[in-house]
Amino acid sequence: MSEQDNATDFIQSSNKAREYENKKKQIILSDQYITKDMFIKDSYKGNNYANNNAVMFDLQNGKQNVLCLCANRHIAEAIAEALNLLDNLEASGAELYKHESK
Repeated sequence: MSEQDNATDFIQSSNKAREYENKKKQIILSDQYITKDMFIKDSYKGNNYANNNAVMFDLQNGKQNVLCLCANRHIAEAIAEALNLLDNLEASGAELYKHESK
């Protein structure tokens, strides 16, 4: 094989890989709903955290704010993870729409 054939093969395989990645992005972006399996563990990490039954927000300056008190620590952990997920979605550029009740 000549160098030109090798270069052509490389370019074609690169183009195929790029097309595949674009298709994967289109599939995710064209879905109407976001499901839990689309997220990794880091999606739930952020400045919100649970301290026993309290949901806290770390101000990053050595201080914290109490956001709410819950019935138990499990609810507080779920709320903190949900707030972090929402923050991370907004930071990544996802457009979040308010559901209008009728």
